[in-house]
Amino acid sequence: QHHSSWDLWVRNGEPTLPPVATAVPTAAPAPFFEATPAYEHPSNAPMLEFYQYRASKEGELGNFPVGDMNTANMEGLVWYLMNEVVTNYSANVRCPRKFGISQIHRFKVKSKASQTLVDEGHHFGVRYAYDFGKCEGRCFSGNLCTSEADCNWHYNKYGYITGCNNFADNYPFPDVQTSSPGGIWYSLPLGGRCNGDPTGTSRCTWSYEDAGMVTLEELEATTPGPDNCCSGKCTNFWVDQFDSGATLKRVEKALDLFRSKFRSFPRNFTTPKCDFDRKIWYANDEWPRLDPWATSK
Repeated sequence: QHHSSWDLWVRNGEPTLPPVATAVPTAAPAPFFEATPAYEHPSNAPMLEFYQYRASKEGELGNFPVGDMNTANMEGLVWYLMNEVVTNYSANVRCPRKFGISQIHRFKVKSKASQTLVDEGHHFGVRYAYDFGKCEGRCFSGNLCTSEADCNWHYNKYGYITGCNNFADNYPFPDVQTSSPGGIWYSLPLGGRCNGDPTGTSRCTWSYEDAGMVTLEELEATTPGPDNCCSGKCTNFWVDQFDSGATLKRVEKALDLFRSKFRSFPRNFTTPKCDFDRKIWYANDEWPRLDPWATSK
C-alpha cells in the first residue's frame, strides 16, 4: 500500500518551528555536502496568491498549526479523493472513508520564493512528502523516500520554501498518467510560515487565510445516484473516475460548491505555474531511497 503523503500530518503534541539545518546528515550522498546558508534578506520574487486544498477528518485541522503538510489544487485533491479516499486505490468502494476524511478545507495562500531560489529562475521547490509532521523527502512508488536529510539540505540552501509537483511530470508521485492531468500537489513547511505578506526570507515564504470548508457529503450530494454508497448515502459523483473529462466536471462542481457557500471569496484564482525543475536540484540524484514505514516498525 502506497503512502501518498496525505496521511495524518501532525506529531504528538504541539509542533514547533524546525531549526535551519547546519549540516547534512552522514546518510546523505557526498556530492551534497556543500550546502550554503539560506538567504536571509527579503527577495525580489513576485508574491503569488492562489488557493490550496486539504482533505481531513472532522476537527483534525483545528488541533494543530497549519504547516508541515501536503495540500493540492482542486484537480489534485479530487484525484486523491477519488483514488484513495472513496475507493480502495480505484479498485472498489472504500467505506468507511480513508482516515475518516469528511471535509475539504480551502486556504488562500500567499507564497514568495527566497532570493536563492528565484536567482535560479524558479518560484517553487520540490514537493516533499510530510507524514505525521515529519518531512520524509521525495516519496516514490513502493513507499521509497529520500528521507529528512534531503529536506534539511535543501531547506538550508533555499529556506523553507513552498514545494510543488505537476501530475503531468510523473515525478515524484503520481508517476503515471492520471485522469487529472492538471493536478498539482504542494508542500508547506511550517518553518516558512509567517503572518501577512511573506517576504521571501528563509522563515517567511508563505502565509495563509482560511477560505472555507465544504463536506464530502455536500460534494457528493451534487450528483445523486447509486454508484458509490457509504453509511447509507449514495452518489454518482465518482462515476467514470478514469475519464479526464468527467474528472474536470467534478472539479468544476467542487469549485461551484465553494462559491455557493462563500460568496465573499473569489470562485478561483489563476494557479501559478509549478516551475520546479528537478534537473537543477537533482541532476545527480544520489539520495538513497528507503521505505520509512518499514524501518519504523
